Amino acid sequence: MYNKAENLDGLIAQSFDSELMRQVVKLVVKQFPNHPPRLFDNGKTFCALALGKNPRPSPDYEDAGYINIAPQKNYIALYIYDTTSTFEQYTKNFPKSSTGKGCLRIKNQTFLDKYKENISNLLRQYEL
Repeated sequence: MYNKAENLDGLIAQSFDSELMRQVVKLVVKQFPNHPPRLFDNGKTFCALALGKNPRPSPDYEDAGYINIAPQKNYIALYIYDTTSTFEQYTKNFPKSSTGKGCLRIKNQTFLDKYKENISNLLRQYEL
């Protein structure tokens, strides 16, 4: 789902659950304090809060982050552009329904509370 936003606050406000989005952002930013979040919008299909630099840029995603947080219709997607198999290995710590290709679907506060430590451990595997 494409959400056009003018700034980070606008992107958070468009989320189906803005408080959940804020909590996910807080969790991710805490792991990478030297990488301030920025807005990434390819103008067509993807708008997200981005951190770091995309290690494998493709057309329209050259300026995406290494880690991107995007509100979707019913969940917050945490995308990690991993060039190794670390993400695939680590997703064994989450329910199958909560993972996609390079993304973790955070559907509600209960899920975030239950898996917060696993998410933090996943993020610690990466250097931006």
